[in-house]
Amino acid sequence: MAAERPQVFLVTLQAVEAPGAPALSVLAFARAHDENTARAVATADLEGLGWTDIAVARVGELVDWDALPDDFRSAVGTAVRFGCGLIIYDEP
Repeated sequence: MAAERPQVFLVTLQAVEAPGAPALSVLAFARAHDENTARAVATADLEGLGWTDIAVARVGELVDWDALPDDFRSAVGTAVRFGCGLIIYDEP
């Protein structure tokens, strides 16, 4: 019997990395039991890295893990192990 996968949510955010810099797009994969907790986990992770002006745009639970693009798998693995995995796009 295969182990049950934890609940992981994709949280799409905009946030500022440094004062005076433009907001960047961030995909946060958050291990959580519901959307509100996923928002809190993603926001706390960015705040812990010193990011500001954090705005959540969307939240949704991962339901088809096999359909994940290869470039998302590392961030999802980080979320499963540590609670949150980030993909940061370096252009606004």
